[in-house]
Formats: sequence, structure tokens, C-alpha cells
Amino acid sequence: MRVSLDWLNDFITVKGDVNKVQHSLTMIGLEVTSILDIEDDKVMDIEVTPNRPDCLCILGIARELAAALNKPLKIPLSISKNIMKKGRGGGSVKIEVSNKKDCSRYIGCILKNVKLSPSPGWLVSRLNAMGVRSINNIVDITNYTLFETGQPLHAFDFDKLEGKKIIVRRAKNGEDIVTIDGVKRELDPSILVIADAKKPVAIAGIMGGKDTEIASDTKNILLESAYFEPNIIRKTQRKLGLASESSYRFERGVDPGMVLSASARAQELIREIASGRVSGKISDIGTKISVTKEILLSLDEIPRILGIEISSQKAIDFFKRLSLFAAKKGKGKVLVRTPSYRQDLERDIDLIEELARLYGYDKVPAKIPRFTIQKTYEEEKKESTNLEKEAKRILSSLGMNEIVTYTLTSRFSIEALGGSFDEVIRLKNPLSSNQEFMRASLASEMLEVISWNLNRGNTLIQLFELNKVYLKRSPGAEIQEKLNLCLGVGGTTSGNWKEKAREIDFFDLKGIMELFLTSLGIKPYAIDEGESFIFKEGMSSHIKIEGETIGAFGKVKPEIARKFDIKQNVYLAEIYLEGLLRHVNFQRRFTPLPRYPSIKRDVSMIIDDSVTSSNILEVLRQESKGLVKAIKVFDVYKGHQIQQGKKSLAYTLEYRSDEKTLKDEEVGQIHKNIQEVLVKKLGAEIR
Repeated sequence: MRVSLDWLNDFITVKGDVNKVQHSLTMIGLEVTSILDIEDDKVMDIEVTPNRPDCLCILGIARELAAALNKPLKIPLSISKNIMKKGRGGGSVKIEVSNKKDCSRYIGCILKNVKLSPSPGWLVSRLNAMGVRSINNIVDITNYTLFETGQPLHAFDFDKLEGKKIIVRRAKNGEDIVTIDGVKRELDPSILVIADAKKPVAIAGIMGGKDTEIASDTKNILLESAYFEPNIIRKTQRKLGLASESSYRFERGVDPGMVLSASARAQELIREIASGRVSGKISDIGTKISVTKEILLSLDEIPRILGIEISSQKAIDFFKRLSLFAAKKGKGKVLVRTPSYRQDLERDIDLIEELARLYGYDKVPAKIPRFTIQKTYEEEKKESTNLEKEAKRILSSLGMNEIVTYTLTSRFSIEALGGSFDEVIRLKNPLSSNQEFMRASLASEMLEVISWNLNRGNTLIQLFELNKVYLKRSPGAEIQEKLNLCLGVGGTTSGNWKEKAREIDFFDLKGIMELFLTSLGIKPYAIDEGESFIFKEGMSSHIKIEGETIGAFGKVKPEIARKFDIKQNVYLAEIYLEGLLRHVNFQRRFTPLPRYPSIKRDVSMIIDDSVTSSNILEVLRQESKGLVKAIKVFDVYKGHQIQQGKKSLAYTLEYRSDEKTLKDEEVGQIHKNIQEVLVKKLGAEIR
């Protein structure tokens, strides 16, 4: 935003000290990036943040500077007496607004017998300072008013308007317009236009049409001042690739209280420079001016946020300098009413920021904030990051490949997994049907990636993804963001000279899970049989730590796999990674090689199908008195010579003591006790 120092002096006396002005504006958040000398004037280039559209004009900058310097503000009477005012509804101009949401207010007035001529030198100089060339006195006045007040205006040749009326509406299919830059532009119903009785004569808030522009033969004009909805201007500007000084302000939000004032200011200048006179009454169509917002500020929040004490009277004085009405409201509270142009002020924290700006950021003492880091938070933050890194390292070392997928998923993916829509979050305005929901599980995207790879000839699938999921336990409940880990395996191994290629199975994934948990230092953990709507019955397991289920894995049901165009067996695992935080142990301890030899014994049994491997392992460990160092299954059999509902299992148990060499008789007694307990507790038949 360019700002002329000469022009600024119309509103606040700064005595030509541009360095003081530069410092004052920069210290309150309006950084002056450069200063140019243009025609004996100092022109500052100011960075205006997107939340301050009120500063995209000379008046807005003058307000800020007056507050910073604590100086009075001089505003032309035509502006000050019409700020936040509403004119009469009906007038001499026939105006129709088809959609009040697109255009909440439209002011039109007719000025007759204008004398078109070159603009006076002072007006040309000020436009030059803003980087705008002079065209004629009428157009220059509308540009001048825009830069001065921030409110865009447009002047139509009134005699060229068909039906002598204005209609604010959406464009119709097939309509077009030649804008004042001489380019023909195709329109559609997403574009808001200003039309006469027959055709569009301007693209609302962006650019006027060639047919009704001010020309050398213009005698009577219709002056437009309006408030257009920012979103529709922004979308139109991007669709047409057409930007202007007007659209730049409309899409950020102009001051609704300035619409009448800007029109009055332009009328005043037209009367003085072009001898035009208002004919009839001004038409002011639209809603009433919005009531200013009221914000209650607790003064106790100021030292908590800023670390400084500001008294209630001092705070009120600061607010008054900013043209904000402020008054005490009970003990330790101040009620502040904000003007229409300060649309950025919404909450008490915004008011505290205003106080900090005027108090001076450079005056706020530099000191370390006083707070205590909770040990649990510190550990969680540190361990969460470490856990993610360690999980990726472990899985990569096991030959797994990491994938990253979108956090948004489709309705098909949720339905294919048999999930409930009550627990997923739907976007109000999704970009496409494939990105309609926030995923509650990583499984669907993993299956999509597995399908993509299998169907392109990748025979061995070993993938993992560590990413976030989003859950809503019930309608209206608070949304939960969780970090999950998903593993997906399938296909066949490549084989070698020693081993034949084979299909990846359930136990490959189980082995990966066990190595992963063991590498994280998690012990003990349990893998129990558990049901899942994704996994096949009998090949579905839950991972539990101290009774808490933190994950599940198994073979994906064939009917679900087919929905993702997968014809082979695939296996998935999904773990709530943050559930591991309380159990991981990153400390690594050296374990010396065993000093004493071990003794191996086998145990073979027939047992019910309902007895799980974890049940058997639990008995073996409990009854071994700590002497069983390793347990390996070497045979599983069902079928001929084995009763239906039974299975044959065979284990190798490795006994070893860390204190002495075990004797055969000692090991034999312990082994016998283990077999007896298997028979007694689990109903095993020892073979």
C-alpha cells in the first residue's frame, strides 16, 4: 500500500518528518518497507497484513498514525457526518438487488451536467504518487476517493443505461461483457454483475463495461457505491484472472459503514471539480448498518498475556486513541465497542494486542516466563517423537517400506470396510467424492496401495504407514486425533537357491509384530484371539499390554479384499501408537553370553482347538521357575488320526540357569511338572 506523506497531512499534521512517521507506523505493526521521492512528495510503501483491510487507504493509515502519536485526526466533513449512516431507501435511481447476500447495500445517485476535463494538478500528483495514471476528472475522483476512504466507487454514463435502471444480479449463461480494458469476457451464473434493463454493464466489484464508461460526450453520470460479499468477488477475480484496485479491497472486506460517506465525498469533489449537481434523491438499497461489536475485557488477562500492568484508565485512554469506545464495566473489566471498519477485533485477546501496540512492543520487558513443565508432558512429548523415529527405524530394518497417504477418504472406502458413518467426520464442502471424509482408520488407504502394487506386478508387499486418524465416538461428540501405525503384507517371497518361493501368511505378520514390540522394549505383551469386522474368523488377533488392547492384526476377509480389487490373501495390522507410550523402554542393556550350557526338551500334546498358543506359553513360563529361556513350536497338525476339534502341537523348550549347570534329573522333574500342569489346567493329552 502506497501512502503519500503530503496526502497524509490532510488528516494528521506530521510536519514533513517522514522518518518519525516511518518509525511510528512500523512500531505499531505497519512496516514501512521503502520511501520514494515522487514530485516533491515522500511516498511510503507499507506492508498491510491481510486482517487489516481498513488500512488499505489514506484514512486508515492516518487513524493508526494518530493513535501512535496521540494526535487529533482531521476528517473532511462530508465523510465524518455520513459515517455509519443509512440514507433513504427509495430515490431517483431505479435499483433492483436480486440477492441481498451478494450485495447487502447499494447506493446510487445521479449527477447531471458534469463538465468532463483533465483533472487539476494536485489531483493528478496524488494519483501519480499511488501509481495510477490520470484519465479524466470523473474517473480520477472515483480513484481518489477509493485511495482516500478505502471504498471503491464506479461512475456510469447514465444516458447509456438501458431503461435508466440498475439491476444487481448473477450473470446468465451465454452472457458476455467487454470491460473497459477492451477485452471480451464470458460470464456465467457464478459471477455477480451490474446490469441495466438489457445487459451487464459491469462485473461487480472488479471492473466496469466499455459500453457505459465515462467518455468525452458524457453529461450525466450515475455514481455507484456498494458493499459486495467478499467471497463472490474473490472467486470471480480468480475465475476471470482479472484483478483491480477495487477487487483487491472488496475481496478482503471493505468498511460497511463507509459506503454512504465515500459516495458523499465523491459527490463533493465532483461538484467542486466537474460542476456536477446531484439530481433528485439518493437511492440507498439494502440492509441497515451492522451494530458495532461489544467485547468485554478482563484487565487481569493483560499481565498474564503481556507480562505488564496497565490500569483501567490507561487502557481506556489507549482505546479512545484507536477510536474505540471504552468504559469500565464492573471491577477489573472494560467494555469496548468496536467500529465497523475494525472487522479484525473479535475477542478480548485482540484488544490486548491493540494495547500492546500502543504501549510499545519495545517497552515490554524481556524476561523468561514463569511456568513449570509437567513431567508427564515432557516425557510424552519426548517419547512421542522418539517412538515415531524408532518405529520407522525398526520396521525399515525388517524390510518394510513406508507409505504416506491422504488423511481424507471416500464413502466407498468406509462402506467397503463395513465401518459406521457415526464415527467418521464428513467435510461440509469436500473437493471431490474421493475426499469426503476424514479417515478413522489407516486400513482402507493401505488396501488401496496394496491393490495398486499387486495389480502392477509387485509380487512382495511389505508396507507400513504411521499417520493420524480422526474419530468421533458419537454424533456431536468431540473429535479425537490419534496417531496410528498400519502394516500391510501380502504376495509371495522371491525365493533363492536354498528356499522355494512361498506365499506370505498370517505368521509372517505375527512375527513382524512380535519383533517390533520386543525391539521397543515392551514386555510383557499378549497376543490373543479376537474378533474384528475386517479380519477373517480364526485369523484375527488382538495385541494387549497389561490388559489394554492397543491394536489388532489378521487376515483380511476375502469379500473385503475383493472390493479393493485384491484377489490374493493380504494381512493387515493397526496399532494405536500413542497407547504404546506408557510401555516402551528405549534403554538398551548389555546382556552377556550365557556362562552355562542349556538343555533342550520336547513336549508334544493333543489339545482342544479353543486353547490358544498364548494360553500354553503362559503355563510353560509360569511352571518353569524362570529356567525356560526359549520356547519354539516345531509342529502343528490337524486331520487324520486327530479327533475333530483337536490339534496336535509340539514345542521345544530350552532350559538354562544363569547361576549353575543344570542336571538332567533337575530338568527332568521340572519338565514333568510342566506336562502335568498342561494336562490339569488345559486338558492336554501328552503324547
